[in-house]
Amino acid sequence: MNKTWMKSTLAVEMLDGENVVRKQAFNAIAPEATNEQLTSFGKTLETLTGQSFRNAKIANFYQYVAPVA
Repeated sequence: MNKTWMKSTLAVEMLDGENVVRKQAFNAIAPEATNEQLTSFGKTLETLTGQSFRNAKIANFYQYVAPVA
């Protein structure tokens, strides 16, 4: 099987001042995003929104194709 990366998406959860979870999705994420990059992105979102970064989830999508015989 040949594995080809197709796309990655990022789901971020932020906590507002009333302890309500706010969710935001981002597309076109690098396939090999590191913990440090995600943490830095979360801190940037905190600065921009005034909310607290709670967590981030990445979903990677791959295509698997059987080799032609």
